[in-house]
Amino acid sequence: MTKTNKIHTAVYTGLGILIVILSVLWYRSYTREKELRTAVNNNYDRAFFQLADYVTDIDALLSKAQLASSPAQMASISNEIFMQAAEAKSCFGELPSGDTNLENTAKFLSQVGDYTYVLSQSMINGQNISNDEYDNLNALNEYAASLSKSLGDIEQKIYSGDLSFSTASVSPNEAIAASSIFTDLENVEKSFDGYPALIYDGPFSEHIENMQSYMLSSAPELTRDEALAKAKEFLGERGNGLEYETEMTNTAIEAYSFGKNENGSHLTISITKNGGYVLYFLDSRAVSVQNYDVAAATESAMRFLEEHGIDNMVDSYYDVSENIATINFAYSQNGTKCYSDLIKVRVALDTGEIVGMECKGYLMNHRERNLSGAVMTLEEAQSHVSPHLNVTATTMAVIPKDSMREVLCYEFKGTYMDKNFIVYINAENGREEEILLLIESETGVLTI
Repeated sequence: MTKTNKIHTAVYTGLGILIVILSVLWYRSYTREKELRTAVNNNYDRAFFQLADYVTDIDALLSKAQLASSPAQMASISNEIFMQAAEAKSCFGELPSGDTNLENTAKFLSQVGDYTYVLSQSMINGQNISNDEYDNLNALNEYAASLSKSLGDIEQKIYSGDLSFSTASVSPNEAIAASSIFTDLENVEKSFDGYPALIYDGPFSEHIENMQSYMLSSAPELTRDEALAKAKEFLGERGNGLEYETEMTNTAIEAYSFGKNENGSHLTISITKNGGYVLYFLDSRAVSVQNYDVAAATESAMRFLEEHGIDNMVDSYYDVSENIATINFAYSQNGTKCYSDLIKVRVALDTGEIVGMECKGYLMNHRERNLSGAVMTLEEAQSHVSPHLNVTATTMAVIPKDSMREVLCYEFKGTYMDKNFIVYINAENGREEEILLLIESETGVLTI
C-alpha cells in the first residue's frame, strides 16, 4: 500500500470514528432532551389534574357553606375551602402561562378561600350572614361549578391525547405550553365575565386595588420641573445635581423620581405628582462604623420629621442593619396611635445623618379621624384580655386590618412566660382583634 493510500485510509478511519462519536453524542442529547420534555410535561399534567380536583372540591364545599347555620360548621367548611384554594393556587402557579392572561382565574382562587373565612369569623363573632353575602356565596359557587366543568373538559382532552403540554425547550424553566391548550384556558378565563366585585374584610377585597390616597386625591398636580424644585428644597445642599430618572404611573401614588451619583453612592428621591410630597428618598452610601446608638438615632429622625413639617409622630419599632437604623413612626392624634400613618426613617449610625425615608403608608392614610367610637372603658376592655398576661402599659390605638379597614382599640402591652406581647381589644365591642409577639434583639424590635 502506497504512502498516499495509507494516509487516505487513516483519514477515512478517523472520519468514520468521528461520525460514530458525533452520532452517539447526538443520540444521547436527543434522548436526554426527550426525557426532559417528558418529565416537564408529566409535571404539568400532574399540576393540572390536581388543580381540577381541588376546584371540584371547592365547588362542593361552597354548596355546603350556603346551608351552614352554625358558626362551628361554617368555620369547618371555610377552613377546608381555604386549604383547597391554597393548594389550587399552588398548582395553578406551576402551569406555564405563555402570553395568556389568566388573571380572573387566579383572582377567583385567591378570593374564594379568603371570603368564606371572613364570613365564618363574622358568624363566630355573633353576626349573621346577610342576604348580599349569601348571594356572593351563590355566585362563587356558580363560578366554581363552571370552572370545574371547564377544567374537567380539558382534563379529558389531555387523557385522550387531543391536548398536551408540549414544550419548546429542554429547560423546565423555559418551557412554554402548546398554543392549543392556551385556547382552552382562554375560554376558561372568559367564563369569568360578570364575576362579582367582592367587598369584604380581607386582603383580596376588591376595594384594596382601588384605594386612593386621602392626602393626594384632591391635591393639585405638579409638573416635572415643579417636582424637581420640591426635591431640591427637601434635600437642601444634597439636592444639588439631581436629574430626572423616571416617572411612576398607574399606581396608587404616581410620582416623579430624581437621582444623582456622588462619591461612589447613588441618591434617589421620589416626589408625588399630586401635592408634591416626598414618597421616598434613599442615599445608598456605605456606613462602615457605628458611633450613634438607637436612642440618638431616634432623636435625629424625630427632629428631621419635625423640620419638614411632619408633626405628632411617635416611634414604635426599629431594625438595625449594616450600621443603619430603620425606625418606624406612627401618627399620634391626641394620644391615640394611628399605625396606618406609617413613616420609616433610615439613620446612618456613623454620623446620625438621615439616609432614607419611606412615606407611602402616611400619604395613603393620613387624615384627622373621628375617634369617638370607644364605648368601653379601659377596665371593661382589660376584662377581655387573658388573665395570663401581666399588663404593663396601656394606650389607645387605631390599627389596620388585612382589608385596610381601621379599628379603634385599646393596646395592652404585657409579659407572659418571659416574652413580651401586645394585645389589641376592640374599643367598641371588646373583640380581641390582634395578638402580637414582640421580638427584641440587639438588631431591633419587631413584631410577629
